Amino acid sequence: MRDKLRTKEYFDSFIEEELEDIQMFEQSLADGEIEEDRTDSIKDEILLIKLGVIIAEYSRGDDLEAIKRDFEDMLDLFCESWDGGIYEDNLCFASLAYLLGLDSAKLNKIKVKLMESDTYDYLIDFVLSGAESDHDGKLSFPRSYRKLADCIIHNDREALIKYLRRWYRGSRESSWYDTHKITDDALYYGYWCFEAGAVAKRQGFDDSDLWDEQYYPYDMVRFDAENG
Repeated sequence: MRDKLRTKEYFDSFIEEELEDIQMFEQSLADGEIEEDRTDSIKDEILLIKLGVIIAEYSRGDDLEAIKRDFEDMLDLFCESWDGGIYEDNLCFASLAYLLGLDSAKLNKIKVKLMESDTYDYLIDFVLSGAESDHDGKLSFPRSYRKLADCIIHNDREALIKYLRRWYRGSRESSWYDTHKITDDALYYGYWCFEAGAVAKRQGFDDSDLWDEQYYPYDMVRFDAENG
Protein backbone atom coordinates (compact mmCIF):
# COMPACT_ATOMS: atom_id res chain seq x y z
CA MET A 1 0.00 0.00 0.00
CA ARG A 2 1.21 3.47 -0.89
CA ASP A 3 -1.96 5.35 0.00
CA LYS A 4 -2.54 6.40 3.60
CA LEU A 5 -6.25 7.21 3.43
CA ARG A 6 -7.86 3.96 2.25
CA THR A 7 -7.42 0.21 2.65
CA LYS A 8 -6.36 -2.32 0.06
CA GLU A 9 -9.90 -3.71 0.12
CA TYR A 10 -11.26 -0.30 -0.86
CA PHE A 11 -8.94 -0.08 -3.87
CA ASP A 12 -9.68 -3.68 -4.85
CA SER A 13 -13.38 -2.84 -4.99
CA PHE A 14 -12.83 0.54 -6.68
CA ILE A 15 -10.66 -0.94 -9.43
CA GLU A 16 -13.03 -3.86 -10.02
CA GLU A 17 -16.00 -1.52 -10.43
CA GLU A 18 -14.11 0.81 -12.75
CA LEU A 19 -12.93 -2.08 -14.92
CA GLU A 20 -16.54 -3.28 -15.18
CA ASP A 21 -17.56 0.20 -16.38
CA ILE A 22 -14.78 0.16 -18.98
CA GLN A 23 -15.91 -3.26 -20.19
CA MET A 24 -19.50 -2.04 -20.45
CA PHE A 25 -18.52 1.02 -22.51
CA GLU A 26 -16.21 -0.99 -24.76
CA GLN A 27 -18.88 -3.61 -25.37
CA SER A 28 -21.41 -0.91 -26.23
CA LEU A 29 -18.99 0.54 -28.76
CA ALA A 30 -18.23 -2.88 -30.23
CA ASP A 31 -21.95 -3.66 -30.55
CA GLY A 32 -22.68 -0.34 -32.29
CA GLU A 33 -24.98 0.80 -29.49
CA ILE A 34 -23.38 4.26 -29.24
CA GLU A 35 -24.57 6.96 -31.62
CA GLU A 36 -21.79 8.14 -33.91
CA ASP A 37 -21.77 11.69 -32.57
CA ARG A 38 -21.16 10.32 -29.04
CA THR A 39 -18.40 7.86 -29.90
CA ASP A 40 -15.51 10.24 -29.25
CA SER A 41 -16.90 11.38 -25.92
CA ILE A 42 -17.39 7.76 -24.79
CA LYS A 43 -13.82 6.88 -25.78
CA ASP A 44 -12.57 9.91 -23.84
CA GLU A 45 -14.60 8.76 -20.84
CA ILE A 46 -13.00 5.31 -21.11
CA LEU A 47 -9.57 6.97 -21.08
CA LEU A 48 -10.39 9.02 -17.99
CA ILE A 49 -11.62 5.91 -16.17
CA LYS A 50 -8.46 4.04 -17.19
CA LEU A 51 -6.32 6.91 -15.93
CA GLY A 52 -8.14 6.74 -12.59
CA VAL A 53 -7.51 2.98 -12.46
CA ILE A 54 -3.78 3.54 -13.10
CA ILE A 55 -3.63 5.99 -10.19
CA ALA A 56 -5.64 3.65 -7.97
CA GLU A 57 -3.27 0.79 -8.82
CA TYR A 58 -0.38 2.97 -7.73
CA SER A 59 -2.20 3.89 -4.53
CA ARG A 60 -2.87 0.21 -3.82
CA GLY A 61 0.83 -0.59 -4.09
CA ASP A 62 0.84 -2.47 -7.40
CA ASP A 63 4.09 -3.35 -9.13
CA LEU A 64 5.34 -0.47 -11.29
CA GLU A 65 6.12 -2.72 -14.25
CA ALA A 66 2.49 -3.88 -14.26
CA ILE A 67 1.26 -0.29 -14.01
CA LYS A 68 3.54 0.67 -16.92
CA ARG A 69 2.03 -2.10 -19.06
CA ASP A 70 -1.49 -0.93 -18.27
CA PHE A 71 -0.51 2.63 -19.10
CA GLU A 72 1.08 1.68 -22.42
CA ASP A 73 -2.06 -0.28 -23.30
CA MET A 74 -3.90 3.06 -23.32
CA LEU A 75 -1.65 4.79 -25.83
CA ASP A 76 -3.39 3.89 -29.09
CA LEU A 77 -6.76 4.97 -27.73
CA PHE A 78 -5.14 8.07 -26.23
CA CYS A 79 -3.68 9.14 -29.56
CA GLU A 80 -7.01 8.49 -31.26
CA SER A 81 -9.50 9.99 -28.85
CA TRP A 82 -8.03 12.03 -25.95
CA ASP A 83 -10.03 15.24 -25.67
CA GLY A 84 -7.31 17.28 -23.96
CA GLY A 85 -9.77 19.75 -22.52
CA ILE A 86 -8.60 19.63 -18.92
CA TYR A 87 -5.07 20.89 -18.36
CA GLU A 88 -4.35 19.03 -15.13
CA ASP A 89 -5.31 15.73 -16.78
CA ASN A 90 -2.91 16.48 -19.65
CA LEU A 91 -0.13 17.29 -17.19
CA CYS A 92 -0.89 14.16 -15.16
CA PHE A 93 -0.79 11.94 -18.27
CA ALA A 94 2.50 13.47 -19.44
CA SER A 95 4.04 13.12 -15.98
CA LEU A 96 3.01 9.48 -15.64
CA ALA A 97 4.35 8.69 -19.10
CA TYR A 98 7.75 10.09 -18.19
CA LEU A 99 7.92 8.64 -14.68
CA LEU A 100 6.95 5.18 -15.93
CA GLY A 101 9.88 5.24 -18.32
CA LEU A 102 8.11 5.24 -21.68
CA ASP A 103 10.62 5.42 -24.51
CA SER A 104 11.24 8.59 -26.51
CA ALA A 105 9.07 7.47 -29.43
CA LYS A 106 6.07 6.96 -27.16
CA LEU A 107 6.70 10.24 -25.33
CA ASN A 108 6.79 12.00 -28.69
CA LYS A 109 3.46 10.43 -29.70
CA ILE A 110 1.95 11.77 -26.49
CA LYS A 111 3.51 15.17 -27.13
CA VAL A 112 2.07 15.35 -30.65
CA LYS A 113 -1.40 14.56 -29.29
CA LEU A 114 -1.21 16.99 -26.38
CA MET A 115 0.00 19.78 -28.67
CA GLU A 116 -3.49 19.74 -30.17
CA SER A 117 -4.71 21.30 -26.92
CA ASP A 118 -4.93 25.09 -26.63
CA THR A 119 -3.33 24.83 -23.18
CA TYR A 120 -0.18 22.95 -24.20
CA ASP A 121 2.59 24.92 -22.50
CA TYR A 122 6.16 25.10 -21.25
CA LEU A 123 5.56 22.86 -18.24
CA ILE A 124 4.02 19.95 -20.16
CA ASP A 125 6.67 20.30 -22.85
CA PHE A 126 9.47 20.17 -20.27
CA VAL A 127 8.03 17.05 -18.63
CA LEU A 128 7.90 15.30 -22.01
CA SER A 129 11.09 16.70 -23.58
CA GLY A 130 13.40 17.70 -20.72
CA ALA A 131 16.47 19.69 -21.73
CA GLU A 132 15.49 19.31 -25.38
CA SER A 133 12.39 21.41 -24.83
CA ASP A 134 12.36 24.43 -27.11
CA HIS A 135 8.91 25.61 -26.07
CA ASP A 136 8.65 29.19 -24.83
CA GLY A 137 8.26 29.88 -21.13
CA LYS A 138 4.53 30.49 -21.33
CA LEU A 139 2.32 28.87 -18.70
CA SER A 140 -1.37 28.30 -19.38
CA PHE A 141 -2.17 28.68 -15.66
CA PRO A 142 0.64 30.74 -14.11
CA ARG A 143 -1.13 31.29 -10.79
CA SER A 144 -1.30 27.54 -10.17
CA TYR A 145 2.01 26.42 -11.65
CA ARG A 146 4.46 29.32 -11.31
CA LYS A 147 6.34 27.70 -8.40
CA LEU A 148 6.82 24.53 -10.39
CA ALA A 149 8.05 26.46 -13.42
CA ASP A 150 10.41 28.49 -11.21
CA CYS A 151 12.05 25.33 -9.95
CA ILE A 152 12.85 24.45 -13.59
CA ILE A 153 13.93 27.90 -14.76
CA HIS A 154 16.05 28.65 -11.68
CA ASN A 155 16.96 25.06 -10.77
CA ASP A 156 15.28 25.80 -7.46
CA ARG A 157 14.64 22.71 -5.33
CA GLU A 158 12.95 24.76 -2.60
CA ALA A 159 10.37 26.00 -5.09
CA LEU A 160 9.54 22.37 -5.86
CA ILE A 161 9.04 21.58 -2.18
CA LYS A 162 6.81 24.64 -1.71
CA TYR A 163 4.72 23.60 -4.70
CA LEU A 164 4.41 20.03 -3.44
CA ARG A 165 3.37 21.03 0.06
CA ARG A 166 0.75 23.49 -1.21
CA TRP A 167 -0.45 21.25 -4.02
CA TYR A 168 -3.43 19.65 -2.31
CA ARG A 169 -4.99 22.73 -0.79
CA GLY A 170 -4.32 24.57 -4.04
CA SER A 171 -6.45 22.03 -5.90
CA ARG A 172 -9.84 22.95 -4.44
CA GLU A 173 -11.36 23.45 -7.88
CA SER A 174 -10.35 19.99 -9.08
CA SER A 175 -13.04 17.35 -9.50
CA TRP A 176 -11.12 14.90 -7.30
CA TYR A 177 -10.60 17.29 -4.37
CA ASP A 178 -11.80 15.87 -1.03
CA THR A 179 -13.20 12.72 -2.66
CA HIS A 180 -11.70 10.71 0.22
CA LYS A 181 -14.42 12.22 2.42
CA ILE A 182 -17.25 10.83 0.30
CA THR A 183 -18.58 7.65 1.87
CA ASP A 184 -21.68 6.82 -0.21
CA ASP A 185 -19.82 6.42 -3.50
CA ALA A 186 -16.35 5.21 -4.52
CA LEU A 187 -14.74 8.20 -6.24
CA TYR A 188 -11.35 8.37 -4.56
CA TYR A 189 -8.35 6.92 -6.41
CA GLY A 190 -5.55 8.59 -4.49
CA TYR A 191 -3.85 11.96 -4.27
CA TRP A 192 -0.48 12.07 -6.05
CA CYS A 193 1.45 15.06 -7.34
CA PHE A 194 3.00 13.27 -10.30
CA GLU A 195 4.15 16.49 -11.93
CA ALA A 196 6.36 17.31 -8.92
CA GLY A 197 7.98 13.90 -9.24
CA ALA A 198 8.47 14.35 -12.98
CA VAL A 199 10.13 17.74 -12.58
CA ALA A 200 12.33 16.51 -9.71
CA LYS A 201 13.47 13.62 -11.89
CA ARG A 202 14.10 15.82 -14.93
CA GLN A 203 16.11 18.24 -12.80
CA GLY A 204 18.03 15.51 -11.01
CA PHE A 205 17.13 16.90 -7.59
CA ASP A 206 18.13 15.04 -4.46
CA ASP A 207 14.71 14.04 -3.13
CA SER A 208 15.87 11.52 -0.54
CA ASP A 209 14.22 13.56 2.21
CA LEU A 210 10.84 13.43 0.44
CA TRP A 211 10.30 9.68 0.88
CA ASP A 212 7.46 10.23 3.35
CA GLU A 213 5.79 13.27 1.76
CA GLN A 214 2.13 12.34 1.48
CA TYR A 215 1.58 13.32 -2.15
CA TYR A 216 5.02 12.64 -3.62
CA PRO A 217 5.37 9.50 -5.84
CA TYR A 218 8.77 8.67 -4.38
CA ASP A 219 9.32 5.16 -5.74
CA MET A 220 7.99 6.08 -9.18
CA VAL A 221 10.63 8.82 -9.46
CA ARG A 222 13.24 6.08 -8.95
CA PHE A 223 11.61 3.56 -11.27
CA ASP A 224 14.13 3.73 -14.16
CA ALA A 225 17.19 3.79 -11.93
CA GLU A 226 16.06 0.67 -10.10
CA ASN A 227 15.00 -1.23 -13.20
CA GLY A 228 17.83 -0.41 -15.58
